[in-house]
Amino acid sequence: MADVLSDVMNTLQLESSVYFRAELSAPFSIEVPEDASVVRFHVASQGSFIVSVESEPPVEVSAGDLVLIPHGRRHILADASGPDPSSLSAVLESSSFDGDGPLVYGGDGAQTTLVCGHVGFSTELTHPFIETLPAILHLRKSEGPDYSWVEKMLEFAEHESRRQPTGWEGVVERLSQILFVYVLRAHMEKDEATSGALGALADPQLAAALQAIHGDPAHEWSLDTLAQRAGMSRSVFVRRFTAATGVAPMKYLTRWRMSRANFLLAKTTTSVGDVASSVGYASEAAFNRVFKEHFEAPPATFRKQLRAREAAAAG
Repeated sequence: MADVLSDVMNTLQLESSVYFRAELSAPFSIEVPEDASVVRFHVASQGSFIVSVESEPPVEVSAGDLVLIPHGRRHILADASGPDPSSLSAVLESSSFDGDGPLVYGGDGAQTTLVCGHVGFSTELTHPFIETLPAILHLRKSEGPDYSWVEKMLEFAEHESRRQPTGWEGVVERLSQILFVYVLRAHMEKDEATSGALGALADPQLAAALQAIHGDPAHEWSLDTLAQRAGMSRSVFVRRFTAATGVAPMKYLTRWRMSRANFLLAKTTTSVGDVASSVGYASEAAFNRVFKEHFEAPPATFRKQLRAREAAAAG
């Protein structure tokens, strides 16, 4: 049986991970700019603070809580006194923060200590599990299992990011994946997850269809065969699947096949023809056409451009 969430997280390509410690003293208010290409994390090690995302109710964060901003929305981190916010760039400049040691900022009041970070995924890849997450996720220490290990893991990621010993990038990437899967799983266990695509995994019938797709994306799936896997009529299946994930079943199948193809072209030397076959296309020409519709270049050109960017980045 396919582990759908693991399959999605293994295919979405982490491209960057940054962590640092912030020691903030009241009064403080920091505006973190929008960056749609990253997912941001904040964990309170000590004290408390308030996170505000535009058009969303402010969230009060206590020690041991974790906050995630899935879509990189602009947000404000502040103490309860709520002074006018300073931009993150201004805070970094005034504190002379260079990434070595903690970011120290604020007044002379009560101290709040955070471990902050962000992870970036390939901008070419996305998935309904991520797209349908709310603007802010708040995992409260008081509501569930002990999150202290998450705090320790973030602290270790911050330590690796700062010291950068041999192999640190691989360590931080794997820690980031673990953290993100854990947060998504914890969110699934909360009632509000039913309003997003993750709710489909909590529905045994929809989960059966998703497991079929992820277990064998090359299979010649149709609406009828997927509806049979879900144990529903075709019309009910289409309605419920689309309502849960935000995309129709066959569109989901195509998008997932293209995500897998993107991954294989980027991470392996598998030929374009074999990649096409592995994601369900007997015709390489048909595969090329659909891939270009999703990524604005045929597969061979996409791979060549990717290799050129990697070579340029390596210097």
